[in-house]
Amino acid sequence: MNNHFSLPGIKAIAYINAQQLPSDLGLLAISGSPLTLISPSVDIPFTGEATCTCTRSNANGAGNDTVELSFQSLLELPEHVPLALLVTDVNSRRFLIGTHEAPFPYIESSQGLGLPDGESSTITYTVTYKAPKGLIPCTYAQ
Repeated sequence: MNNHFSLPGIKAIAYINAQQLPSDLGLLAISGSPLTLISPSVDIPFTGEATCTCTRSNANGAGNDTVELSFQSLLELPEHVPLALLVTDVNSRRFLIGTHEAPFPYIESSQGLGLPDGESSTITYTVTYKAPKGLIPCTYAQ
């Protein structure tokens, strides 16, 4: 059985150093416990429309999510630390992609030059994350 859904629209994206997250986050997400994050985050300004989809599959009684987040930004993400991403949709719901433990979200980037007529060059990011609970609903206390 596969379920596929996407967020209705993304209005904000931020990143968090995954090692600053609570270590039991994955278990809390699976159990459905409410989650409030207090880890510092860095906003990622993005251009155009960002998309986030989650595909849930069940095999032999075990569920697994595959989340894919795509966006374009001028900001270079730090590649030397494991990151988790905090996504806010147009309904002000927040979702965390990633936990304190490996596997961490896989972040792929590609950069191109802008057109001569003044279009800026942006970095296109595709974030892929596979876990028993891929999109973790949360609140964020800043």
